[in-house]
Amino acid sequence: MASLGDPAEPGFWLETPLVSSVTKGRVVYPGTGKSAQVELRPIDGPASGGSRISLAAMRLIGAPLTDLPTITVYAGGAAS
Repeated sequence: MASLGDPAEPGFWLETPLVSSVTKGRVVYPGTGKSAQVELRPIDGPASGGSRISLAAMRLIGAPLTDLPTITVYAGGAAS
């Protein structure tokens, strides 16, 4: 699940405990099938913990801004 990150911070990014260093990635919102290339930024927490996504990325993938959408995250920008 992902919540809306700091709306004042521009760009396409996802703060997530799934990475240990800044890397390129891609997020997909299954509700629309849309995806966005993002910068994956590490945050503390368990891998099962939630992530924070930028406003620009949420809008691009069509995820509801007032919900906690489940998104799929790919490191390196490619699907497996």
